[in-house]
Parts: sequence; C-alpha cells; structure tokens
Amino acid sequence: MSDDIPLGTLFLILALLIVLSAFFAGTETALMRINKYRVRHLSRKGNKGAILAEKLLKQPDKLIAFILFGNNLVNFVAASIVGVVSMQIGGPSGVAIGTLLFTIIVLLFADSAPKTIAAIFPEKIALPASHIYYPLIKLMRPLLIIINAFTNILLRLLRVKPSDNDEKLSIDELKTIINDGMTKTSIDRQKIMMGVLDLGNITVEDIMLPHNEIIGIDLNKSVQYNQKLIEDNIYVYVPVYKDALDNIEGLLNLNELLKKHSLKLLDNNLIRKYMEKPYFIPEKTNLSQQLFEFKSKNQKVGFAVDEYGNIQGLITIEDIFEEIVGDYLEETKKMNKEMRPKKDGDYYIVNASSNIRTLNKMMNWNIPIEEAKTINGAILENLGYIPEVGAKFSLGQYSIRVISTKENAVESIRIKAIDPEYKLKVVS
Repeated sequence: MSDDIPLGTLFLILALLIVLSAFFAGTETALMRINKYRVRHLSRKGNKGAILAEKLLKQPDKLIAFILFGNNLVNFVAASIVGVVSMQIGGPSGVAIGTLLFTIIVLLFADSAPKTIAAIFPEKIALPASHIYYPLIKLMRPLLIIINAFTNILLRLLRVKPSDNDEKLSIDELKTIINDGMTKTSIDRQKIMMGVLDLGNITVEDIMLPHNEIIGIDLNKSVQYNQKLIEDNIYVYVPVYKDALDNIEGLLNLNELLKKHSLKLLDNNLIRKYMEKPYFIPEKTNLSQQLFEFKSKNQKVGFAVDEYGNIQGLITIEDIFEEIVGDYLEETKKMNKEMRPKKDGDYYIVNASSNIRTLNKMMNWNIPIEEAKTINGAILENLGYIPEVGAKFSLGQYSIRVISTKENAVESIRIKAIDPEYKLKVVS
C-alpha cells in the first residue's frame, strides 16, 4: 500500500477521515441534545432542516445505527492508515507511538471538541446535518434494517423492551420548563401559564364564595328590601330563593333586567321573568374540568353542592379566569385589598374568614391547607373547639394569637412565621 500511495496522500486521507469522525460525533450529540419541541415548532413554520430533523428523530434507532456505522467505519479505516504510515516511518516502535498520537488527536479533535460545541449549539449543527443524514439513511435503509434486527435480538436476550412511545411531559416537568427554560418569557406570561397548569390541582371548593357569604334575593322579603339589596349589589348574577339559599329558585341576570326595566318597577313577577335556571356542580370538581363544563353548557355561574346536594358555595367563570391571570375585576381587587393582612410589629393582623389559598398567594406564605379552606376553619379543625381571646397556638410553621371571636367562630388573629420544627400546641 505504501508503494502505491504516497505518504502525503495518506496523511490527506487521514485528515479527511478525522474530519468525518468529528462530523459524526458532533452531529450525533447535536441531534440527541436538540430540543424536540423547538424542532416541532420550527417544523410547523416550514423550516426544511427542522422538518427533516423531526422525521429523523421519530426513528432514533435508524439514525443512531447509521451514525455509529459511519463513525466506526471511518475510525477503523483511519486506524489502519495510521498503522501503515507508522510502520513505514518508524517500524514496529513507530506503530505504538503513532497509535498513541492518533488516539489523542481523535479524542481531542474528533470527539471531545465537536461534542462540546454540539452540546452548546445543537440547533445550529443538527438542522443543517439533517439535510445530509436524511437522504443517506434512505439510501442505506436495507443495511440499517439488518443492523436494527440484530440489535433488537440482543435487547430481547437482555430482557430490555425499547419503548416506541413519544416522550410525554408531566405537569411538574412542564412547570420546570416554564420556570427554567423560558428565560425570554415575561414574568406575567409565565404566571399565566403556571396558572393554567395549576387548574387541575385546584377544586371548585377551593375558590368558591362560601354559602354564608352569598347574598341573594329572598322572594318572601318585601319589594323595598329586594330593591335596596340590588342597589347595593356589585354582581351581575344574583341568586333568587325563598327564606334560605337551599330553597333556590333561580339566578337573576341583573344586566338583562335593568336594561329594560326601572328598579322602581321591581316585583316578584318581574324577577321570575328574568330568572334563569340554577346550574349545580360538585364541589370537588377541579377547575380545569369546570372551565370545560362552563363552556360546553354555556353557563357562567354555578352553585357548588356536596354529596348530599346541599349548596356549599357559588363560583363564576370569572373566578377561574382570575386563578389564571390574577385579580382583574375591580370588586375582587377591592375585596383582596380589604382582606390583605395588616402589619403589626413582627405579626400580621388577619381576618379569620380569609381563604388560606388566597393568603398564601397574596403574602407568599405556606399555611397548610387540609380540609378547611379558611383560617377560622383550619383553627377549629386543628384545635377541635373555639379558642378564647388571647389563646396562642401554632398552625404549621406559623404562630397564632386570637384577637377576637364571636359566638361560633374566630374573627381575627395575629400571625407570624416560626421555627418549622415547632408543632401544633396550645400554650395558653
């Protein structure tokens, strides 16, 4: 071989083979490292390289088989040439030195460097490389089928079952992508996306207006009383009942009524004319499902009921939107401002009827949420009785002192964070 081919030509061939080895190593890393969802996005926009890359990545076994075949072929041929050249230049001892030098060169220039660059810029390398790989894999399809057949036999002997399923992302993984991988996305947009993902973990019960806070029209009350109630009302939809909310008659759309009639003409017959049939929903329904139900049934307001059919609260489609985008309704902003804890030294003064989830979001707290949804409910749930004014105890990682109570509930408390190892205990 040395007599037929000059040394200069052999060195040129060897350099070309090292470049090919670097190409295979780098493109393999780039194609395996590239963001598949980014590729899919570019493919939908018509990027030719992304279209080919997406097709290649749908059959990773064939892609890897071709790259390994090409890389090994190039390296074996290069090693043979190194042996011939080394023997010609330095004899048997030259072969050992040539092999060592070749190993270092391949490691540095055909493996480590190209793979590092590809890991840093996977998209810039993988997409152009797809134009080369796609037709070659098509051309060598019969050989790759044979290689994969033997590979699958070996995997079966090792009791390994390759999965044909596409990658699925869990909700937590999507949250990680939004938090860590979308650095160019504004904070507000990230919060909205996180809000959408959290809908499946939040139930109607978590955000509904509780039964005791629902204000409605009692048909057994006087006309003057109901007129005054409507004048002071800030909501579009008002429940209509007799004596008690559990005797619900319907839901009054005030906008429709007041567009056509003066409030002075209000009576029970007019209320019934504009009253809609009430829509009931299970209180344990998650918000993701409930948003779909609101849309499919063309409803905006629902009454949450327990397993016995008793009304527990009220929820609107705006409540769900606010879980996604934050407080955008003026009445909600006003309500949250009124409910916001007041600073008092190391403590905060909190209305005990405040929703725990709302407080945690508003104040960046971590008050535990179990069965109870309000501070008062959590206190009663943990203690088992209504504490007296001045009583001190802990709730999760927070120290609490009762400021005021009423006959059947705690009204207000003082709260501050404490040692997380401190356990619930009444101390006075």
